[in-house]
Amino acid sequence: SVVYIGVNGSGGAADQRATALVLDRTNLTKAGKFDRHLLSLSDRDGSAEVVIVGENSDAAFFALASLEQMIEHGTDHLPEVKLYDYADQQSRGLVEGYYGYPYSVAVKKDLMRFMMRMKMNTYMYGAKSDVYHSQKWEAPYPATLTPQQVKNGLLTQDMIRDIAKTSQDTKVNFIWAIHPGNSFVGDANVVNRIMNKYSRMYELGVRQFAVFVDDVGVPKSEADCKTNADHLTALQAAIDKKWNNASASPEARVRPLHFVPQVYTLSWVGEADRKRFYNALSKTPDKITIYITGWGVWTVPNSNDLDVVRKELQRPAAWWWNYPCNDNTDGQIYPSDMYYNFFEMPAVDNNAKMPKQLEHGLGIVSNPMQEGEVAKTALFSVADYAWNNAAFDNMKSWNASFSRILSSPEQQQAYKTIIPYLRWNDAEDMQQAIARFKSGKTDKMKQLVERLLPAAETMLRLKDSSVENERLLYNDLAPWLLKLHAMLRIAGQMVEVAESNEPEVRWEEYVKQLDRMADLDVNTDYTAYALEGLGSGISVSQRQSQPSQKYFYPFMNYLRENGLGRQPFGKGAEPVQAVSSVSGVSPRVVQQNSETYFNGVHVSVPSGDFVGLTFAEPFTPAEMRIDPTLLSEWAVQWSEDGKNWNRMRSTTWPEGKKMKYVVLINNQPETRTLTLTRSNFSVFLPQLPALSAVDVPTDEVGEATNNQLGKRALIDGDPSTFFAGKRNQMKDDRYVVHLQKPTDVKDVRIYFGTKNGDQLQAGTVEASVDGTVWKQLHVAGSVARAGGMAQSKPYADQVRYVDFEGDVPGANQVRLTVSSPIGNKWLRLYDVQVNTLYQAAQYAPAVVDGRGKAHPEVTDGKGYNVLTQAGGGELRYEIRTLAELKAVDIYWNPAVWKAAAKPELEWTADGKTWQSLGQLSAALTRVAAAQMPEATALRLRWAGQQVPAVYQMVSVTDPTIRRVEPTALKSVQADRETGKALEIYDLNGKLLRRDGNTTGLRPGIYVVAGRKITLY
Repeated sequence: SVVYIGVNGSGGAADQRATALVLDRTNLTKAGKFDRHLLSLSDRDGSAEVVIVGENSDAAFFALASLEQMIEHGTDHLPEVKLYDYADQQSRGLVEGYYGYPYSVAVKKDLMRFMMRMKMNTYMYGAKSDVYHSQKWEAPYPATLTPQQVKNGLLTQDMIRDIAKTSQDTKVNFIWAIHPGNSFVGDANVVNRIMNKYSRMYELGVRQFAVFVDDVGVPKSEADCKTNADHLTALQAAIDKKWNNASASPEARVRPLHFVPQVYTLSWVGEADRKRFYNALSKTPDKITIYITGWGVWTVPNSNDLDVVRKELQRPAAWWWNYPCNDNTDGQIYPSDMYYNFFEMPAVDNNAKMPKQLEHGLGIVSNPMQEGEVAKTALFSVADYAWNNAAFDNMKSWNASFSRILSSPEQQQAYKTIIPYLRWNDAEDMQQAIARFKSGKTDKMKQLVERLLPAAETMLRLKDSSVENERLLYNDLAPWLLKLHAMLRIAGQMVEVAESNEPEVRWEEYVKQLDRMADLDVNTDYTAYALEGLGSGISVSQRQSQPSQKYFYPFMNYLRENGLGRQPFGKGAEPVQAVSSVSGVSPRVVQQNSETYFNGVHVSVPSGDFVGLTFAEPFTPAEMRIDPTLLSEWAVQWSEDGKNWNRMRSTTWPEGKKMKYVVLINNQPETRTLTLTRSNFSVFLPQLPALSAVDVPTDEVGEATNNQLGKRALIDGDPSTFFAGKRNQMKDDRYVVHLQKPTDVKDVRIYFGTKNGDQLQAGTVEASVDGTVWKQLHVAGSVARAGGMAQSKPYADQVRYVDFEGDVPGANQVRLTVSSPIGNKWLRLYDVQVNTLYQAAQYAPAVVDGRGKAHPEVTDGKGYNVLTQAGGGELRYEIRTLAELKAVDIYWNPAVWKAAAKPELEWTADGKTWQSLGQLSAALTRVAAAQMPEATALRLRWAGQQVPAVYQMVSVTDPTIRRVEPTALKSVQADRETGKALEIYDLNGKLLRRDGNTTGLRPGIYVVAGRKITLY
């Protein structure tokens, strides 16, 4: 085989051979086209002959890319070909000009090699975080760097030499850009200063330069616009004088400047200012390439915007295309086809399309995403389009890109398979599988996981690939790929949970997946890091990667909350519901504000049966309204635990007592009709004092405040709504809350936000009877008067609260005074609540730790909330069932328990004497009622700092509601089931009476017919 390669008209061997073959050279002079060349592949005496002629050496080099594509699948049976080719755009490539981590040297070089094969010719470098490009633009690059500086993308002189060498090898022009900022217009000596830096870069091997003056002050006067253009002209002249004289060798020459002007987005200035600006630049040398982004920053290339500039600049401009740039969405990547990427990118028109012929332009350079290797799929299509506008086929181009990125068909197919799930908007088949899963059918989700998981694992193996660019691709993909892989594994395991009928197996697997689900939001392997800012003013931002954010990621939370099915721990406790021992009777209960009552009950109640109410947890009623006739004619009994019952003789509530159940027992021998309405039977729950008005430092609301609520968001009782006045915090800013009626203020809770740093640094709280004399409260749990961020506790995402305590009887107002303002921030307040702690004390929680702190997460019916803190090495669970207890189930995660001895289980009947049940063992531990007869509480005890990961404690009961026996029996009645007389015992088991008559017994707890009763 023989290969001839040369330049048209040179007279060289290739030029002569093209003449001998009578090859058509028309395309080599076609107007408005670039890098024109021809390629002939023919048979010459049984051997392959290749003739390449280009309009210049660059064009001839690009013909080699076409030849490579012809022979990459082998050289057997090659057809004879004559290829006449050229590019529609002069500059084709990328600009490393995004906000973020610059590409590593390895990625830069790999991208150049990739671009070479795609006939791209431009690599413009102007990394925003490179201080030697911007803030220290005159200083030389250092000889050495720290490892952290290398990680941040800074370059040494040797690194630049290496990059420049690769640029020469690939004919992808490395264009180093300088960013002198406002000095470009404001400093008369700026050209000399820039040339000094260019000279340093030239010595490192750089042979083309650019000037960036984007994102600085825009020249608007005629004089400033002229200075801007004059300096650009002078700089090109200085370059030509120094390096492009007649005696300069081709490898010593410097190509023309590229310029990113102050007005690179057409809509940023008015038409008159824009015309003045571009008209001045029209006087600069034509060979200088000037860039725009079109009408907007994220505009898709179009002929109309280019024509506007062409008319005002009097020559074509090139397009700096912020595609597939993700510096405004660091958690996303864009490896999809071009048009789907448009849909994904938040600032790009969803329906944008590339024009069939892009006119009036000099080129397209892509400003890609921070993940340079992931950007290759997009760069492939940019190259495809820039070379031949009219022939561009979006999906064909995307499909063709994979063979240029990965070495094996298996890898290519795997990458193509998972890309629709690495992006934010996952594929519609995911939505369909999720919808089917939610309807109880797991087949589609199972099939989808079985298809995607192997593909993801194929891509994971790139980490250890022998091919460098595949390892680099893994590094860029890792946060998204690892997170997607984790979600697929979770979904696969949760399919198995859904298909299992074994409670223990289901729970063990589910609790494992809970840890993995929680890991999705905290594992730094899934974090997308980015550099924010310019020059030395940079900082590191951290955002979670967002693969399949539309459907699959939210599905993780669905699995977390519903992965065990509906009500896996039984029906959760309602705030209040009817309870009755009469079969088939379930009267309607109304809870209106704090009042609970029956909505017109007329029910036949047999002797000894009852109708009543059960509440979620015991509480001290604020008030009880019971008609005296009901009190006298029915046995009205109340109980805190469903075992020990007390007879009500009046509606005066006994101090210090709490109730969970209140029932009306038919204590007469015959069946009677019970009528209950709001007027004759109602119970009032404790509630927070009502607030009527609020005064704030400014009524003008800031952004994001609910305009309908305004300042009333502070007193709406909802800590999810906030008020932020539209001005910065100031010392002694006061927020005054008015109470609806005089109230004994025991405590005040302040909810505040932390978003954007708009938090309460410190403030004081006071209460007043008359608005003149104020009494100060103190921070709960301390003697400090001022409290805020340091003393606060989390309530929700970016919402915290701080409690203040005191005692101000009959107060009418409460106020918060800002004592330590954050001077450059607003104050974001969510709610002010009075007597929050006092109200909480009116309830008896179902679970408390050794220090008396409530832990509602253990009984909330949500298997995904776990106990993380518990004081005193103890957790006590109150057994308060009215129905017959069968067992107590304890759901925990023994896999994370580190101590040698597992927590001890104990039970009690009287609250004082505890008996051992052994150690907590299996993930689902069931304690049968037979093991703890008449138990009133169960507790876990452990030693050391680690708290057992308990998720739920559940009383398993018989659905039949047992009867409630009257507190004192005046006459003997036979037990209905056994026929035995009612025997009375004390708690030590001593038989006191056989007639069931408690008259004359001292107050205390007794066992009557096997049931505990309390006598007063």
